[in-house]
Amino acid sequence: MATTTVTSDPIFSEITAPAAARLEGIDFARAMAFLGMMMVNFHIYIHNADTDPAWMTQLASLFSGRAAATFVFIAGVGTALLTARWRRTRDVADRRAARLSLLKRGLFLFIVGVSFRAQWPYDILHFYGVFLGLAALVFTLHARWQIALAIATTLGFVALYLFLPPAFGIDYWESPSFHEPGAALRDVFFTGHHPAFPWFAYFLTGLAVGQIDLHKSSNHWKLLIGGIVLIALAKAIKFAALDLNYIKLVPVEDWGYALPYIADLFGSSAYPPTPIYVMFGLGVGFIVLSLSLMLCASDARRKFVQPVIYAGQMALTLYLAHVFIGVTGIEWFLPREMESIFWLYGIVIAFFIASVIFATIWRRYHTRGPVEWAMRRLVD
Repeated sequence: MATTTVTSDPIFSEITAPAAARLEGIDFARAMAFLGMMMVNFHIYIHNADTDPAWMTQLASLFSGRAAATFVFIAGVGTALLTARWRRTRDVADRRAARLSLLKRGLFLFIVGVSFRAQWPYDILHFYGVFLGLAALVFTLHARWQIALAIATTLGFVALYLFLPPAFGIDYWESPSFHEPGAALRDVFFTGHHPAFPWFAYFLTGLAVGQIDLHKSSNHWKLLIGGIVLIALAKAIKFAALDLNYIKLVPVEDWGYALPYIADLFGSSAYPPTPIYVMFGLGVGFIVLSLSLMLCASDARRKFVQPVIYAGQMALTLYLAHVFIGVTGIEWFLPREMESIFWLYGIVIAFFIASVIFATIWRRYHTRGPVEWAMRRLVD
């Protein structure tokens, strides 16, 4: 079996590098994350029918939170490649340039995301911008310290969740206006749809993973096995705590009010984003990345999925398009009586195919997507 021997040049940004200098498996993984995010976001507006097959409904629900987590994890991997030149040279000028690039990209995405939030309350871009800004402070750390910080970030959410809502009467489920700075900070770091505590843990883990040699097939298998182990461990902890009721052994005589919050922390749903949820998300991210790298390691297979790779390289453009075109079209034109899981799958697949076709045609004439080009022009 023929395999590619292309090596990555760390001078290039992983987002904007020419094909010869990038790991295209990462682009494929990003496209898969985008596909999953469409499934989740379109499902908000296309409801299930009573006659829908249970397995199709359950499959659609599996994407909830996992797709966005994979997107953020892949973003961390890409950022590691973006800053790889500094790790190679250890030059002060390269470190300064990498930090400035991250800060400018973060500011760009934060502004776009906050502006976009009026149209799409579930926006991830302004959180992505915050993650890039935080990454500018920690990209110089060794991978083991980035993993340690990811664990601390995850546990930090636990502390916030147990302390802030009961102590200050904070409604965790609120979606505050960004016109109030305090509420905006709370949304970005704690109560939002993708808050820094604990979502930055996905990004940090991606930063660490991006520092290993992702061209080596042995590392692909390690990621795959690691993902399976994380998911199995998360399921085991959840089963022991909730299904076997070991949660009842938690001593809460002096602060029994917190028992419902403690029980929440052993769930695996996206709200609240518990440590179990983070483990599930990272496990899925590891598996998606490993399988994507394996798929694209062969020249023949990579050429076969090249249109999907192009879509992954234009994920920012397509993310905005799936809301402005996809969600708006569903709200305006899909009759309520026609809603069902079949419509959800059909529209998601059709939009993804259209995205792949658009990306392929666009790449014939341009090296970057329109929004990616605008970001490059403004921040580089």
